[in-house]
Amino acid sequence: MLQGAKVLESLKTKLSSIRTGQVNARVLDNILVEAYGSHLHINELATITIPEPGQILITPFDKTIVSAIEKALVDSNIGANPNNNGAGIRLIFPPLTQETRILKTKEIHKILEELKINVRTIRQDLLKHEKREFDENKISEDELKRYEANLQKEVDQLNKDLENAAKSKEEEILKI
Repeated sequence: MLQGAKVLESLKTKLSSIRTGQVNARVLDNILVEAYGSHLHINELATITIPEPGQILITPFDKTIVSAIEKALVDSNIGANPNNNGAGIRLIFPPLTQETRILKTKEIHKILEELKINVRTIRQDLLKHEKREFDENKISEDELKRYEANLQKEVDQLNKDLENAAKSKEEEILKI
């Protein structure tokens, strides 16, 4: 059937990269740095700490890649300008304005809707498969109806879980 846990985890991963009032190191998760001939995540190249609520400190394991990390941060447009001191990079995030908070909630709704569309597509594909099984007389009409009902229950529960996760993140963003 649906793999609800994977879909829910996907939403949580995407939501974790959206900054709230509190800075979270996960805002760096989707940023790739071109280093050593490949693209690597920042957490593979450096230690990430949060010395103060609005700051992230990135200390590379190899000081020669500080500029590559800085370039990736500038290109990522995460809402903070990197301050390179030669040994590491400090990101100072400004407090979220009301306008920024509203934009971030819209981004959450967009991500949620994309995942709901994916769930509907998966449901349709699974139903097509089962209807083909029915047409080939591999399953009975009762089995098909039971499958459809169970699948719909699973979709409804997954949508409810997705909405709850998105609502929780939205409340976190709107909290001042």
